[in-house]
Amino acid sequence: MAEAEDTGDDKPPGKLSDDEQKAVALDWFIAMWNEAIKQGVGEDVLCIMALSATASKLVDRFGDEQTAELLKSVRKNVLKGQFSPAPAEEDKEA
Repeated sequence: MAEAEDTGDDKPPGKLSDDEQKAVALDWFIAMWNEAIKQGVGEDVLCIMALSATASKLVDRFGDEQTAELLKSVRKNVLKGQFSPAPAEEDKEA
């Protein structure tokens, strides 16, 4: 897991930078995901649960309107291929 390191800046002890927070959150999310798979949860179920939980937390934090706008933006990015896996190197050369 990512840990905050002393960078010598003026942030209070225990406070993580945005990048550090993202790294820690991603590490924990991946660990949770892998553990759920080991426990027998299917990836399709994990995907829907993660999306549902995220939408619920976004509404709690930002409200219905802002969440709907964010999800519209995410939809556009999905349709543009932002979340699609990059083609393999051999696919690029063909």
